[in-house]
Amino acid sequence: MLGLALASCYSSVGAWTYPSGRYTTTASPQPAPAFVLVEPLLDERGHENVSSMTWSYVPVFPLGWNHFDRPEATVPGPDTTQYRVEPCLDLARSIVIELQRQHLVERAEFARDYQHGLGETHRLRGRLRAFSVDLTRWTYGLSVYAPVLWSLGLPQATSKNAFCVDLELVEVASQRVVWSASLFDADSWVEGYYYGPDWYRFSWMWERRLRAGLLDLARVLGATAAPLPSELRDELELFPAQMPEELQRTGQEGR
Repeated sequence: MLGLALASCYSSVGAWTYPSGRYTTTASPQPAPAFVLVEPLLDERGHENVSSMTWSYVPVFPLGWNHFDRPEATVPGPDTTQYRVEPCLDLARSIVIELQRQHLVERAEFARDYQHGLGETHRLRGRLRAFSVDLTRWTYGLSVYAPVLWSLGLPQATSKNAFCVDLELVEVASQRVVWSASLFDADSWVEGYYYGPDWYRFSWMWERRLRAGLLDLARVLGATAAPLPSELRDELELFPAQMPEELQRTGQEGR
């Protein structure tokens, strides 16, 4: 009876938010005299959305798994990842938010429909090459009774989040690309009833890499970069950026 009751915790649900709230806000003491217009990202992700969680219900079989290149496009269900996000829009909007809250430039706006001619001095554009979720559920061959072991402290699952975005800043007057960067990261965590981080860590993983990347962008624009908070600096040292596995497999690590 206990196992059947705990089985309701199988599904995972989340939503994008930015800033993540994980890091302290810092500001530039000298912003750049620039107007940056940020465009939506071009979507160049894969199309593999596969769920094999039904295997976790098979007696003796130890696990079930899924991989979603596009987690926002899954069909809701008890065994399906449900993550509410519009990556090409939300990641671009977060860049505007970060430019504004750090006061790196005099003005920053999001151009959802790619409009130009608003007086911008620079356009920031990019490509979304990965934004994926992987989940593996461990049932130890006990099917729906696995929650009994989970409640005793055994691992419930492993979760992986990964993203990769290529960005470039174009100077409007000369139409030259004056800055470019590839922001990426990937992680893997063991999850349990009593331990492990949130299933979806995109918000703070992205904030961590974006704020580090803006240090060089500030230099190019002639601004003084906002200092990184100590907790962010520590994480950058402890967790070097990892390229998503799907890009490694297809040989797309470079631009």
